[in-house]
Amino acid sequence: MPRGDRLKAKNGKLNTVGGRVRERRRSLRLTQDELQGRLGFVTDGEWAVSGQEVLNIERGLRTVLDVELLALARALECDVLWLLTG
Repeated sequence: MPRGDRLKAKNGKLNTVGGRVRERRRSLRLTQDELQGRLGFVTDGEWAVSGQEVLNIERGLRTVLDVELLALARALECDVLWLLTG
C-alpha cells in the first residue's frame, strides 16, 4: 500500500464501527443530534463533532481515530471492544 493511502475495510468502508454506532445509538433512542451533544460532553468540548460527521461515521464514510472511538464508547455507554468487533 502506498504511503498515505487510507486503509479500507473489506466492504470498502473507511471504518467498521459505523453500523454498531448506529445500532447502539438507536437502542438508546438517541437522535444523531443527541449523540453529537453527548460527544461534546464526554470530551469536555474538545471534539466539536458536527451532525454530518456523525452521519459519515455511521455510514462508514469517515475514518474514526482512536480518541474518537473512546469518546464514542463513553457517549454510547458501551465497550470499545464491542464497537470494534461486535
